[in-house]
Amino acid sequence: MNTNTYRIILALYLMLFMVSAQAQLPAVLPSGILVGGNMNNRFLFFGNSEKTYDFLFRSMNGLILKGEGIVNIIHIGDSHIQAGFLPEQLRKDFSSFISPGCGARGLVFPYRIAKTNNPADYFVKFTGKWENCRNVETNKNCSLGLTGIKAQTRDTLAEMTFHFRENSTFRDFNFIRIFHDPLDTNFRIDFPGLAGMYHVVLPIQTGYSDLRFDSIISDSLKIRIIKKDTTGNYFTFYGIDFENGDPGIVYSASGINGAEVTSYLRCDLMKDQLRKMKPDWVILSLGTNDAYPLHFNKEEFIVNYIALVKIIREADPGVPVLLTVPGDSYRRHRNDNLNLVAAREAILEVARQTDCAVWDFYSLMGGQKSIMNWYKAGLVARDKLHFSKPGYLIQADLLFGAFVDAWSSFIDQSNLSD
Repeated sequence: MNTNTYRIILALYLMLFMVSAQAQLPAVLPSGILVGGNMNNRFLFFGNSEKTYDFLFRSMNGLILKGEGIVNIIHIGDSHIQAGFLPEQLRKDFSSFISPGCGARGLVFPYRIAKTNNPADYFVKFTGKWENCRNVETNKNCSLGLTGIKAQTRDTLAEMTFHFRENSTFRDFNFIRIFHDPLDTNFRIDFPGLAGMYHVVLPIQTGYSDLRFDSIISDSLKIRIIKKDTTGNYFTFYGIDFENGDPGIVYSASGINGAEVTSYLRCDLMKDQLRKMKPDWVILSLGTNDAYPLHFNKEEFIVNYIALVKIIREADPGVPVLLTVPGDSYRRHRNDNLNLVAAREAILEVARQTDCAVWDFYSLMGGQKSIMNWYKAGLVARDKLHFSKPGYLIQADLLFGAFVDAWSSFIDQSNLSD
């Protein structure tokens, strides 16, 4: 297939998607809810950032045209991400390009063990006594990884079970990677009911365990932690990556309620775990909590955010990074948060200094005082800080639309013969 044929097929495919999306938006979005309408919904590229997206877009081309490859996306953020509505809608948006069921769920954490809210597409049951630590708890000194949270137990027998709901986008898996502290011989990981149906790819002493199952599993997985004696050692769990090897999208979301940029700077294991995950695209959605206090130090925020991007680039120097600007919000339910203007300027400056792309949701939704327009439309929660479920779904669709716009531009400008 020659270059022009590739370009025509992909352009038609994306055009049909964009027409469909544009046709649906007026029925969903109240009139005037977006500044300039959906036409202003695009990525802003700084420095060499647009070039870093070439491999990502080529991978998407191969996935769509040839049904080959896996595109691995990691989205890091705060409560807007932990809630799960925005990530799950993005999974559905990306899966709309590929055959239903192709792709895998990616990295998850049993938030319920840590007594905090769990994304709705799966639920967790557990036994045993577990302790936890999150990257927002500055009074604790604990090692953390990519998820920004951990759970640990020293019970002789403890279990956790992940149940994927029927309406979840990706449920099938035959491979898992469990992130944990390097284990000594006092611990053993077992999977009740699956004896003889899996084998260890990498041993558990390495800080993560790779296991492959002999057949596809579609609904749930029970993990049993067995401790052979009563010593004071802990089993420490950082998260589990569900994969199936199918061509498609693997979209992993890592969000912690109240997280700031500095929260992820405290995650000393994040760089190593990012290397293991091998992302094709990293999205950072931070700044809401950084800008929430009365006094916002813009320069310090810039320095910290650059340090976080540096960690990601040290894990994978060529990975494209997208910084999203937080939307407008109130402070303490009633006060305009003027710091968000400075936070937006700071994020743009970080992008300039680090060759990142930016999705400026703050400007798109209307900038200062626009939160009330969204609130009156039923798209924002009563605290005027978080969004309602419909608000998060619209935000996800808009972000995906901006991605498609950038991808379409790449197709128009590129030589696709290879």
